[in-house]
Order: sequence, then structure tokens, then C-alpha cells
Amino acid sequence: MRVIPQIAYLPEAGERGVGDLYLPERVSPGTPIALLIHGGGWSSMDKSRMVGIAEFLCEQNFAVFNINYRLLNAGPWPLCGDDCKKAAEFVLAKHIPELDICNCERLLIVGGSAGGHLALMTGLRLPPRQVSGIISLSGVNDITVYPTDESQRKYFFGGEPTEEEIAAANPISLITPAAPPILCTHTIFDTVVSFKAAENFVAKCHEVGAKIEFYRYDRSGDGHCLWIQGSSPPKLLPELEQAIMQFIAKYAIATPTP
Repeated sequence: MRVIPQIAYLPEAGERGVGDLYLPERVSPGTPIALLIHGGGWSSMDKSRMVGIAEFLCEQNFAVFNINYRLLNAGPWPLCGDDCKKAAEFVLAKHIPELDICNCERLLIVGGSAGGHLALMTGLRLPPRQVSGIISLSGVNDITVYPTDESQRKYFFGGEPTEEEIAAANPISLITPAAPPILCTHTIFDTVVSFKAAENFVAKCHEVGAKIEFYRYDRSGDGHCLWIQGSSPPKLLPELEQAIMQFIAKYAIATPTP
């Protein structure tokens, strides 16, 4: 594995507009690419939180662009979402020379918690042919469920949102039968983002006939219950890695479109 740090996809955003590129040992014309988006309630954390997932995806022979984006202190929604979409478009446009040999036609987009929301809002706002799949790990899949606090909601939207503004920021509103395959994982004991966010999203996918995989589990004890406790960098629970590998295999995400 080789890491190329601090690639600027949005120079005007400074440190928040960069990503680290992880390249597997063997890169070929069929090497797939993943965009990785950190969580933190849209207001904290950075790409370092996702290093363990980047390394895991690299082990699955993905090239991985693990990004920062501008947080809410720089501006309300849709700033963070637009940054993530620009990062995806940056990769798809082959602006990174080291990806010239890879399959840049489609992206796997992965995020956790608020990053799950951003992964969905990125993947569902791109043309479906450019997205091989979307993975939301304990994600804010329904913006009406989280944030629940009024002050947090106003901070996210930059004021009291209208119904139209809420809908425009809600992944559920973007689901269509043509959406790329989606994997949602969520523990029923999540104390940060209610399990209901996943239930509502999955129900909507079933309603419209979108391709959805739902990995429900019952771990408890540390908020989202995503990580192996004490791992550094944080590594996903083995059952979550297994769910991701099964999702990739089922939808042949590592195989270029003919």
C-alpha cells in the first residue's frame, strides 16, 4: 500500500479541501476507486478518523481518496455536501495523475455517521452511471431524525429550515429506482443517530424499488458501536467489514462496467 497525502481537490478550502490517496500494491486498469467521508456531526473530526477503513478498502484492492471537507463553522448546509460532491467530481475527472490507470468511471462512496449522510447525498446527486455503490455506516440516512436538538438543526441549516430545505438535504428525498446499490449498517442500540434513521431510509428504498442491503446488528456500549475498541487507527468491527465485502461481491462493484 502507498499513501499520497494532502492532495488538494478544493484549494480555496485550505486544509479542509484536501484528501489522502491510498493505492493498493497492485494497480491495474480495473482497479476500482472509493471516496471516503468522515463523520463528526458535520462540525468536527477529519480524515484521520477514517484511516482504518481506508486501509481495509485498500486491502480489498481499492484505490481510496480519504477526504476532509469544510465543517459547519465555515458555513451551513449545503457547503459540506457540495465539497464532498466536488471531491467525487475531482476523482471522476481524473485530476489525480496516479489514478490514470485506474477505473475512474465509477466510485464507491463510503461514509460513517454524518459522513454516511454525506456519502448518500454525494452518491445520489451524481449520475447513477458514475456511482458503483454507496455505503452508510451508522449514517444520518433521514435528516428528520437527526439532529433532534433545535439549536443543532438551526446550526446545520443556518437558521430555521423550511420543509423544502429539509427535503433537499434528506437522502430519502433522492431515492429512485435508478439509484446505485446502497448498503446501510446500524446497531439497534446506537445512542448517537437513532436506528429509526436507517429503518426509515430502508423502507423508502423498498417502497420505490431501489437496490438496498441492510445490515442490522445489536452491539452496544460506545455510541455508534462501529469500531474495535482500542484499535489505532480505528478499525471497523469484523462483522461490518464482512458486510462490506459481501455487498461489494454481490453487486460486482470491483468489476468495471462493460
